[in-house]
Amino acid sequence: MSAQLSPTPLLRAFQDSYQDLVRFIARRTGSTHDARELAHDTWLRLAERTESEPGDRPSPEPAARAYVYTVAENIAIDHLRHRQRGMERFASAPQDADAEVGAAHDHSTHDIAERLSHRQALDAVDAALRQLPQRSRDIFLADRLEGTGHAELAERYGVSIKTVEREVMRALDSVEAALHRWRGDTAPVRTGRRRALSALLGVVGMGVGSTALWQAWRQWIPSYQSTLATAVGRLRTQTLPDGTRLSLDAASRTEVAYYATRRAVQLLAGSVFFDVARDETRPFVVTALGHEITVLGTRFEAALQDGNLRVAVESGQVRVRSSSGEERVLGAGDSVRIDASQQFTTAHPGEAVAVAPWREGWLDFHHVPLGEVVSRLARYSPRPLRVEPDAASLPVFGRVHIAQAGTWLRLLPGSLPVQVSEDLGSPHAIVIARRSPS
Repeated sequence: MSAQLSPTPLLRAFQDSYQDLVRFIARRTGSTHDARELAHDTWLRLAERTESEPGDRPSPEPAARAYVYTVAENIAIDHLRHRQRGMERFASAPQDADAEVGAAHDHSTHDIAERLSHRQALDAVDAALRQLPQRSRDIFLADRLEGTGHAELAERYGVSIKTVEREVMRALDSVEAALHRWRGDTAPVRTGRRRALSALLGVVGMGVGSTALWQAWRQWIPSYQSTLATAVGRLRTQTLPDGTRLSLDAASRTEVAYYATRRAVQLLAGSVFFDVARDETRPFVVTALGHEITVLGTRFEAALQDGNLRVAVESGQVRVRSSSGEERVLGAGDSVRIDASQQFTTAHPGEAVAVAPWREGWLDFHHVPLGEVVSRLARYSPRPLRVEPDAASLPVFGRVHIAQAGTWLRLLPGSLPVQVSEDLGSPHAIVIARRSPS
């Protein structure tokens, strides 16, 4: 996405150390809730430094990590000082009933004012979105609220990915201008594709109402975004800022966006195994082909193959909802497949379900059509693989070692009535066809 920050050494160090950093801040503040908020403030401080000093030379990894912790500690100290000053003011105030009532009234008035400001800011955003063309508004809401990837949106609306990006930026500009008008000032002129982060958020030097504007804005802007992809024959494991680990199978692609109230992943191709860090305040939602998988903390695989979505749970629990609205809840050992007609198919009772065996270098097939098997093996093959229609429906049952897939294909005629050859029109392609009766 065009608004995404470059993965600088400081931001990478923050992402890699997120869980440890939260624990570090929590030990100093005594509150895990405050620690998460202060960790987010740390990310903002680092991002602002990245924006304001783009010419800095990259820092070595140990130095970047040390800098991140220094920034976090300074923010935690400021937080404690602010809290201590508030306690001192309370302790030194007159302790008679009238004073207590007055203090409670002031606090209540402040809370009401903040809530009103928050509501007004959201109303300003809502009004700005209503003034947008229908397509711009729909693309923006699908991108920001549902986490729909740009590639899927481009296909859905019959436009290019660049057009989707322009529509999102158009909506962002409209929202930013509305929030500046709500503040009573003029939106700064944008001189390039990226604006200074502090100006974009509008939280520096705002005074009254800053919390309301920040809360309104963070509903729309992700705090973290990334596109993860693997090539044919390559696997990848990536740790996200909250400690969630994604393992990508070969020829897989996914888009990740973390917001204030949700964690969204769009599976675009291939298979991904999710080891999700539990976060009671932000559900983890995976979308694929219009279907939705919602979890809080669990380990599971989501896989796309020939227009079908397969979900298999290793531990924990997930809720799977098809694009037609039908839902299933899966526990450890359960798996389900949703086909192109939105039909659910579950594993047979007592059938062992191997969850993402490709992580260990294996693929398991239980009465799977040969066409699907070969399509799956193609993710690892340096040569194109093709199955003729007359052989595509032959059932395959067994286990294939990925590193020896070529040998498995050569031996396939020993277990199925097929022949394996090279396509004369394309010498590098391997073709599997039904064997002619002798």
